[in-house]
Amino acid sequence: MSDLSTTAGQGGSKRPRPRVQASLAFVQRVRPALYALLVASALLSFWAGNEIQGRRVPAGIGSAAPILFGAFLLIFAVYRLALIRARHYPASTGLFQIGLGALVFVLLLPGSRRAISARSRAAQSGGDDVLELLDAGDPRLRALAAEVAADRGQGPRYAPELAARLDDSDVHVRAVARASLIRLLKLELPADTGEDATDARIRSELGARGWLPAHP
Repeated sequence: MSDLSTTAGQGGSKRPRPRVQASLAFVQRVRPALYALLVASALLSFWAGNEIQGRRVPAGIGSAAPILFGAFLLIFAVYRLALIRARHYPASTGLFQIGLGALVFVLLLPGSRRAISARSRAAQSGGDDVLELLDAGDPRLRALAAEVAADRGQGPRYAPELAARLDDSDVHVRAVARASLIRLLKLELPADTGEDATDARIRSELGARGWLPAHP
């Protein structure tokens, strides 16, 4: 028997609301939270690692984007499937939207974004192995590439990726990138300067020299 069927019982009373209608009612109640998840995942994805009103957002925050989008996609899929079962929405359109959402979710995963970024850099770098290895999955390769970048002495070429490594998930990679940027910039800092203060000074100097791409 269909979930949408309603039959009269004794005394002319109807059966309780079917599961499909209950699903629709539930999603209607959580719709504001649903789209809040979508907006939050988009903001984290686009702003992680960049600056907002002069304050830098750690790149690691971007890892929360696929989690938030995954929660949105799950609720959205339940809603769309309920509409399809209720024959209130075309099945082909609904399944296409769910499939498109799944594709976006895969692209938001850190591994996918890293691979896309590496291919883009490889195309722009003309086969520069250092730029490719600075975004390698293995932190040992990233640290080695950061050290080699300083030895080559081409500050404007390697500065953007080295600056991104200041927010690397691996503490050793961050330390090597920091040391390499200090060498490339020829900075002289007091021995007791903390890491946060050093990174702020490095980014300020990189911006002053025009070694970092401008963000809109």
